[in-house]
Amino acid sequence: MKNAILILDTVGEDLKAGLFYRGELKTLCLRGADNSGETLLFKAFDRLLLGAELNLSDLKAIVVSSGPGRFTGIRIAMTFAAIVGSQARVPALAISSLEALAFGTKGKNPCPVLSGYRGERYYQPFRRKSLDSNPKAVSAPSWVSEENWARKKAALKENFDLVERDAQPADFLKAALFYLSKNKIPKFEPLYLKAAGYERK
Repeated sequence: MKNAILILDTVGEDLKAGLFYRGELKTLCLRGADNSGETLLFKAFDRLLLGAELNLSDLKAIVVSSGPGRFTGIRIAMTFAAIVGSQARVPALAISSLEALAFGTKGKNPCPVLSGYRGERYYQPFRRKSLDSNPKAVSAPSWVSEENWARKKAALKENFDLVERDAQPADFLKAALFYLSKNKIPKFEPLYLKAAGYERK
């Protein structure tokens, strides 16, 4: 029976992964995703599935962070998820780390904030109709430079509760369970807020 959900996130410096099976979420974090993300993906995949004595036929879905973050990390993980999803004949869900944080955070007006290169920030405000409802984006994801963050932060705090932390597998799981319960599959596309190689310019 297909009832396991695999979660992979390689958009940051570390690879974060999780396996949701029989109501339990097992997670792991592997250092060095910014240098050897592809190798770590296979290591995480094997460790989680084999550790639970599962294989591809047991997967219900595979979930991957679509960004924002490192261009290479996004590309590698999404390619991996697409291939695994195709082989297992299960949906591959691309969920942004910002949306995952919104699902994983309580409160009616969460605004997830992620740290980026050289002190920049990625952010996206969300709202809930009630504390029990699911978050909906108020605007598109954006980024701001370090020197402009203080001003933008002050403006956001007037209407939203800032959530400044990294997204975790549990956050992605909440978003994934929502989509799967509604039989909705988000667009499988990367969230690149800046052009590749921007930092080198």
